[in-house]
Amino acid sequence: MTTGIKQAIAGLVFTSCRDLDIVEIANHAAGCIEGLGHRITGTHILSDTRARVITDQIELTLSAEEDISFATLPAPAPAFLSVRLAAREDAHMTRFKRDSVLARTLQKLHELLAPDFVKWTGSDVLLSSADFARAVGLTPQRQAAGGKIRPRRVISHKPLPDIEETNDTLQRRISDQDPAIFGNATTPDRLRKVFTEDWIDPDVVAEQAAAEAQARDMEDIETAAPLRLSAWLISFAVALFALPVGIMLLILNLAKGENLRLASQTAALTGTFIALQSYGTMANAMNTIQGLIG
Repeated sequence: MTTGIKQAIAGLVFTSCRDLDIVEIANHAAGCIEGLGHRITGTHILSDTRARVITDQIELTLSAEEDISFATLPAPAPAFLSVRLAAREDAHMTRFKRDSVLARTLQKLHELLAPDFVKWTGSDVLLSSADFARAVGLTPQRQAAGGKIRPRRVISHKPLPDIEETNDTLQRRISDQDPAIFGNATTPDRLRKVFTEDWIDPDVVAEQAAAEAQARDMEDIETAAPLRLSAWLISFAVALFALPVGIMLLILNLAKGENLRLASQTAALTGTFIALQSYGTMANAMNTIQGLIG
């Protein structure tokens, strides 16, 4: 279902039991996506807890789940709304565009359901409702007293590690920029960047530059069998008269593909220098070129 972009999974976490109306949630999400300029081609209620919204570019799957464990919560969450977004096969969608649609959908569902926490894609960190509201520019809602999470006391049955050893380990992780530390710490900042109007994802820029460079390299690569054979024959001919140059052409044919234009230009230059060398005018030609260059 996806091309080069993996599906993104996020969701809303509730610390108390909630009766999630999947029909209302699906219609709300469909209205949000349609407001972003996507054409809704279908909204399917798969079951009492699962729905799917399909557009011309993406597929959004909503699932209401119960008793889901998270690493940062002391107890399983009684209710969790999973929001899964994937690009369709024929859609040309960047990772930044995908995350933007997902973030806007979460924003609308956050306004509708007022969850306790928000799980963002690519991280196990849960953002509190207030942190998520500040990241997307909403007014944080005051949580009820019953929605607070009280950390449970954990009794360790193992001896504590040596303080010096722990310090050395943390220093190495900080020096190496361990993603387990830095990735989780920057999750709100990465989410906030999605809502910045003029922000350009550096990953998108790098991917576009790499794609353009690869396209330029592939412009002159031959695919027809006669042209490929011609490139090989010219490369072998060049190798007969100038072995180092011919070997380089053969290596390029093996590594990148048959480039008939490069082989022809190399053969022409090789023939020119051989002719100059045969008539003894190489020195005069080099002096003339040096004079032109200055």
